[in-house]
Amino acid sequence: MRTSKNIGKLVLTFLASTLVVGAVSGTARAGTGGSPQAIQSAIDANSVDAIQAELERSEHLVCSGCTDMVLPLVDHLSYRVRQAAAWWLARRGTSRQVYVQMLNRLAQSDSTLARNAADVLGEFRAGSSIPALAAALSNPIFTGEARAAMAQALGNLGNSAAAAPLTQALSIQDPLVKAAALQALRSVPGFHDGTVAVPLVGDADAQVRSEAAVTLGIMHTTAGVSALVQALASDPSALVRKRAAWALGEMNASLAVAGTPLQLAATNDTNPFVRSLAQVAISKLAQ
Repeated sequence: MRTSKNIGKLVLTFLASTLVVGAVSGTARAGTGGSPQAIQSAIDANSVDAIQAELERSEHLVCSGCTDMVLPLVDHLSYRVRQAAAWWLARRGTSRQVYVQMLNRLAQSDSTLARNAADVLGEFRAGSSIPALAAALSNPIFTGEARAAMAQALGNLGNSAAAAPLTQALSIQDPLVKAAALQALRSVPGFHDGTVAVPLVGDADAQVRSEAAVTLGIMHTTAGVSALVQALASDPSALVRKRAAWALGEMNASLAVAGTPLQLAATNDTNPFVRSLAQVAISKLAQ
């Protein structure tokens, strides 16, 4: 199932550049050749690429003082830097202390600190953080951005226990949270209940509708065919219509049900990508 989800994500990159991905894999790769001086120089330069590269190179670096240099990076403005710092810190002997610090952040009211803590906890991949992340995800004191980060962290954990709080988050009104929860659910091992996304194909927010369509396609949820056909025919967002066409082809919808709407889209839709994807879907269903 993991392989099919990864393939789905690659396909979606073609469909629209706005798909976040998700991206469940870690930031850095194993490396050697780093040094405390190089890490500090990258931090002083405040270069996202340089910081990430030096932390990658320093995965196995023995440096008692480097943690003090890297720890402040969990509050960097760049998500990539926060993710790289968390990846590096998770491999140090002080990781337990950092983990506890991040959990404590989820129990206070600062949304920025909570968002950053969620980014770190997602990279630490500890199943024991699920209760704290779930509680913070449902806490309206935090901004939508912070709660979306908590949803993403739950998806990054690779733990089936994250499915329940993420499913519950689909009823939260903030579209950032709903979209992030849908993305995260697609990364939860063993989660296949795409029916939770069916009502969201008609959500007021276009990004939520598009993520719902993606979820139905990846999970081959035929219960969502009618909703996708309606979206393909009348959704004002070209992104939603593109993903609806793609999803219908991926789930092997009945040609008797989806064939005519797809043909109309392939012929008449104002967006060339919708027309192209609808034609691809027709070819798949006709096989």
